[in-house]
Amino acid sequence: MASAKNIAGLLAGITGGNDEPSTVTQFLSVGFPPLNHALTHSYDGGLPVGRCVEIYGPESSGKTALATMAMKAAQDMGGFAGFSDHERSFEFDQAESIGLDTTGAFVYKKPKTFEESIALCVSVCSQVRKAKVIPDDAPICWVFDSLATMVPDSAYYDQKTGKEKTPDQRSMHDNTALARATSAHFPAFVQHCEELGICAIFLNQIRMNIGVVYGNPETTPGGKSPKFFFTQRISLSSQKITKGSGADAEVLGSVIKAKVIKNKVSRPFETAEYRFEFQDDGSGKFAVARSLIEFLIGEKILKLSGAYVEWIDGKKYYRGPLADKVEAEGLLPELIKLLPAEYEAPVAVEEDGQEEAA
Repeated sequence: MASAKNIAGLLAGITGGNDEPSTVTQFLSVGFPPLNHALTHSYDGGLPVGRCVEIYGPESSGKTALATMAMKAAQDMGGFAGFSDHERSFEFDQAESIGLDTTGAFVYKKPKTFEESIALCVSVCSQVRKAKVIPDDAPICWVFDSLATMVPDSAYYDQKTGKEKTPDQRSMHDNTALARATSAHFPAFVQHCEELGICAIFLNQIRMNIGVVYGNPETTPGGKSPKFFFTQRISLSSQKITKGSGADAEVLGSVIKAKVIKNKVSRPFETAEYRFEFQDDGSGKFAVARSLIEFLIGEKILKLSGAYVEWIDGKKYYRGPLADKVEAEGLLPELIKLLPAEYEAPVAVEEDGQEEAA
């Protein structure tokens, strides 16, 4: 009987040797170490480069803010970011306040159709790689906002005339067109993402399946195929942060809970919570310092003395003023040093729900 070495030699002669394994070697930080940990079991992890990711949730749950943090991370690592704005709602001022450079290594487009958007992403990224205007190992982050509003060619254009359909030409048949489009294009697109080093983030909305008695009735538009091709699926929910009560209550921001519903690079179902706070000028802020303070209090690393937090300087502060101090004095690295080395993120098992076809 032939030895394993002989068999390996024969197979290599037939196939030309094994291909490189499809292993993720780069991750884009989302800016909040505990969420990075929930995604990759590492505070330095995040969203995988070379893969497709879905971030979904109800309105105002921080989907775009989280994706913007990933785009910023790609720029910080020497790469560039792209944004396909199908919802026509991207706020440049908001993105810039988070730290995204919208004047340099950034592409912003408003494609009309699903196919146009996918082709644009692949074309731009291919040309950038060939031109070598960024390092070979620099990541690309491309955000599609949102999958629910990406209109397939077949629903947008009359297939006989090639002209845009008028409202009276659209039919119920167009409702399932997106599912067919994702099924047709995602198998090739995920290969492009790996070959070109793209972290493709699809933001998505939530729909409710009618008549579901047992299990989770929530589903997302786009059909079933994206759920197979996404390496990570992150479900967001939010709870308002208010000051005062009744008619005088003021909304200060949201506490956002992220649940990693699917994860092919680490354990699934892990969760993390963070704060998104509104500013006086109407913009929002990913409140990393305050979120880390709350996290460290929860882990009993920062001690509470009544309503005060005991800081490393021996003094006591209210939570808000302490977060302001950390930001003003550049003490975020000091907070990060306090993160527990042995940490297991909370796990929330998502009940199976029924999936819709479209």
